[in-house]
Amino acid sequence: MIFFITTLLISLSNSDIEKQIRDNLNCPDCEIKILSIHIPLGMRLDSFDSVEIVPKDSKVFGRRVFTAYFKKEGKNFIGTVFAFIDKKVKIVRAKRRLERGETLKPDEFETQDIFSTLAPQDFISPDDIENANLILKVPMGKGEILRRTHIQEDFAIRKGDKVKLVLNSSSIYIEFPGLALSNAKEGERVKVRNLSSNKIIYGEAKSGKVVEIK
Repeated sequence: MIFFITTLLISLSNSDIEKQIRDNLNCPDCEIKILSIHIPLGMRLDSFDSVEIVPKDSKVFGRRVFTAYFKKEGKNFIGTVFAFIDKKVKIVRAKRRLERGETLKPDEFETQDIFSTLAPQDFISPDDIENANLILKVPMGKGEILRRTHIQEDFAIRKGDKVKLVLNSSSIYIEFPGLALSNAKEGERVKVRNLSSNKIIYGEAKSGKVVEIK
């Protein structure tokens, strides 16, 4: 989405451009740092009357590039603004070493505010671990940031589980013992071995270690 930032002042300054960017992004708690402003040769920023700024990329945070249309006495001059935009997010760090298979508790972590560009993309927030049954699939070191990749996926059926194979139709209902050969969340397709016939078949994972054969 292209937006325009227009500043009407007697003279321009870095802080004026920062404020207009923040207001337009509707991000009052964003950190905005002007890295550099490239203006026509021989001119100064405070010599212009106004400016319109258009982003040249679609990123939200990080290094951003803007085209700047400066105005002075009815004349237009084109320049470029380089800015760094970021926002703090809440992450959690382990207070101690945590082992594989442990169920996570909120009091085993400390909350910290860091810039989003420094946080892993798959970080877990304090709200995510509150009242959630999260289990580690890999160990975590003390001080390490909790990430989605640390957590066991919420599978209804896991590879190696003994399952009940159910063939249920309007005219017949049959149950067979089975062995799961893949992981699957509820409603997903799962590969199983029918222990009665030793054949490999596929069905739909259900709660209670049930696989429905259709």
